[in-house]
Amino acid sequence: MFFRMKLYPLLLLFVTLFSSCSKYTLSGGESSSDEEEKVNVYLNFRKNMSGDLFDIEYPVRIFCVDKVTSALTEFYFGEGEGILAQVDKGEYSVNAFMGINKDDFTLMNDINGKPMVAMNESGVSVTPVLSAHSTLNIEKQTEINFIPEYIVSSTEFEFSNIPSGVKSLSVEISPVCCGYYVEGGFSGRTQTAFVQCTENNGKWISGQKYIFPSEGEKTTVTVSMDYGDETVKKYQYTFSEGLSVGKPYKFTGEYDESLSIDGDFLISGWEDEEEIIMDFEEDFSDSDNDNDEPYDDENVDEDDILYVDDIPSSNSIWESFYVWKVEETGAGEAQATIISPDQWFQIYAEGEAMEILDGYEIDGISGWRTFTREEAEEFYKEFSAELAGLNTLLERNGQNIFYTDDSRRYLCEDGEYTFGLYGKLNFYKAGKTVKYYLRPVKKVFFQTYTH
Repeated sequence: MFFRMKLYPLLLLFVTLFSSCSKYTLSGGESSSDEEEKVNVYLNFRKNMSGDLFDIEYPVRIFCVDKVTSALTEFYFGEGEGILAQVDKGEYSVNAFMGINKDDFTLMNDINGKPMVAMNESGVSVTPVLSAHSTLNIEKQTEINFIPEYIVSSTEFEFSNIPSGVKSLSVEISPVCCGYYVEGGFSGRTQTAFVQCTENNGKWISGQKYIFPSEGEKTTVTVSMDYGDETVKKYQYTFSEGLSVGKPYKFTGEYDESLSIDGDFLISGWEDEEEIIMDFEEDFSDSDNDNDEPYDDENVDEDDILYVDDIPSSNSIWESFYVWKVEETGAGEAQATIISPDQWFQIYAEGEAMEILDGYEIDGISGWRTFTREEAEEFYKEFSAELAGLNTLLERNGQNIFYTDDSRRYLCEDGEYTFGLYGKLNFYKAGKTVKYYLRPVKKVFFQTYTH
């Protein structure tokens, strides 16, 4: 069983107090006049409780967070440097990270001001990342023995028998977490990881890449084969169990009129490999998608095309509606998901909810529905941890807010299921005698008058 990053008192954290008062400087810097006022903190890394030394993955970055002022002090150590921090006396959380290179990671604050280590735009790292955390009161010279553990998943892709006409091959992994909090725990924000493969001796390979996995979430892997003539073939696979922290995954695929992928878990030094079921979901080809006409679908009603001076942006208010997502489909054209300003409380799923939606019309727009399951997952991931900003926007514009307490669940999947914005995301079959919340959702198309 894989354990997350915790150092248990009296088991994983050993603190030794020394009586000597030697002077030290960081990374060869000069001693300051007030250096004697600071406390030396020595950090060692062990493989286990028996004390075996850990092979350090440089660079090492130490983040000391003052528990009173929340001030953060960072220490950076390169290859071969002894790991020593100097801090003022006080209570700190001491957080050690290995392998966080400056090319793949950045230090930033989330929307609530909590510092986190964030992945770059590609969502992948070329180095594995380990972390360990402890909180203690530092009054004297102190030694801390950490037992670090991985906070990433390892992924590697290898494809054979790829057609000779393929010019480039890439892989997208979604969702992955975009960051890990300095004081421990993954950010609720997600992104798509992008892995570029290169041809080598007849095979397309990625090399070993590392991601912050979105544990417990269904993971989609999309393989794109670009033929260089505006033809891109995509193959999509869904893993219901998702990817886990501390686990290595090597995916091998072979092309034979289609692309089949097998899981091959061969990387050593990590947690024991675990086989996962990979279901082939979809095989589709794109040819110059940017020129596709968004209104050719015979299912698109003319009433769903809304004419505007300018295309609204995502997460904005337009007319009476909250515009959640906007995807441009061409010059002066976009598909959008809008959410009604109205919300019904204490509604029965069977009969009542669908009757309300069938008769609901606002500003001349009808044809409303519940969230789909996929939309509910996306909405939860985007807002469950950071709903205050959205609710402030809604409230300022006279719209009903969303609720996160566990007693209020929203209908989805045409009223057959429910989901909540509190705690872990779960979908439950809607009961016949239970009342739920109903928030209408609709997809529309925006088109500018000048288009």
